[in-house]
Amino acid sequence: MKSMHGFTIVELMITAAVAAVLVTLAAPSLYDFILMQRLKSINAQLVTDMQFARSEAVSRFEPRSDNASQSVDVQVVFRPATNGATMSCYSIYTDTSANPRNRCDCTQPPGLRCPAASTREIRTVQIPVGQGVRQSLPPNQARGFSYLSTTGGIRVWPIDVTASSLDFRVDTFIDAGRKLRTAIGMSGRPSVCSPDGGVTGYAPC
Repeated sequence: MKSMHGFTIVELMITAAVAAVLVTLAAPSLYDFILMQRLKSINAQLVTDMQFARSEAVSRFEPRSDNASQSVDVQVVFRPATNGATMSCYSIYTDTSANPRNRCDCTQPPGLRCPAASTREIRTVQIPVGQGVRQSLPPNQARGFSYLSTTGGIRVWPIDVTASSLDFRVDTFIDAGRKLRTAIGMSGRPSVCSPDGGVTGYAPC
């Protein structure tokens, strides 16, 4: 009769201990990898949404024979994750009123974000701070801008402090060393760079 061979309790305990050590060593690297992928994914969605908003604006241009237009611009408003905030978010919407600025609140649940009758929500993106990725805006910059239906360019909403750049900038970041900056130029086209080259695969800025 053939004898049966298996693992002893001691061997199983040693194997489990070695596996636990390997998992402990690998966990931080795996978590950082997941965070970096999430950072890139969220920023890629931002770029895609800005391109979408621009095309939406251009599609709404309706010229008339008297050289006027019945166009409706597309608005974009951001709410950065400041101290105590539960999320970063932004909304893309239209507003036919005379003052379309800040007419939607992206922190609200569906159905409550754009309460004014003149507004229509197109898209809202919410990024819970628990995901480890946030968005911020320069301190001297307004929270939103308009995509012009006539040109596809942008008009940054009036601000009290003179902006240091004609671009509208959004920083998507994990921490100070891992950050992506999306700049929407006056032409309406977004571009992405990595401040100080902290994220590989992107040009430093």
